[in-house]
Amino acid sequence: MGHLIALPLTGLEVPHARYRLTSLRQATVGCGVAFSVNVWERRVLLGVIENHGNGGDTWFNAATCDYREAMREFTAACRWKGDRISEEEVYEHLVDEYDLARAAKRCARKRTSLLRGLDADGDVVRSEEARVPSVWLIRGDYPYMNHLARELHDHQPLPASWQVWDGEQWKDLTLPDS
Repeated sequence: MGHLIALPLTGLEVPHARYRLTSLRQATVGCGVAFSVNVWERRVLLGVIENHGNGGDTWFNAATCDYREAMREFTAACRWKGDRISEEEVYEHLVDEYDLARAAKRCARKRTSLLRGLDADGDVVRSEEARVPSVWLIRGDYPYMNHLARELHDHQPLPASWQVWDGEQWKDLTLPDS
């Protein structure tokens, strides 16, 4: 297996970064969130990643059989924390990466912070936007850190730890006891 590239926001390990996602459409439905997102390689639309939000699978609807095989090879090479994962899990991580990238850009523009809460195993259980520049949280000199800690402590399930996106990587967020 060749060299894998870790995507910055989710950590999904991919064999290449030629695919890009665009036009995420989401709708809350009875059992969850339905979504679709376009998958491109350069100027070629390979297909659409979709989930109907009814508790069913996430799948790739390819534009051609060749694109389906290319995506099958891509997903087979992907890894999560070093382990093989299903095609469906790859699709969901790709959508999460795209959605988080949009949120990170929005936070940078608004001078707010993108936060994520992790469980004891290091899996993401929550994402939040804090109305404070990330540099204050990273330096630990935000004057209302106690207030933020209380707000974050109210989330259920309660994350074991929180991280803040600094524009390039996730940094551990040190919160005072609330």
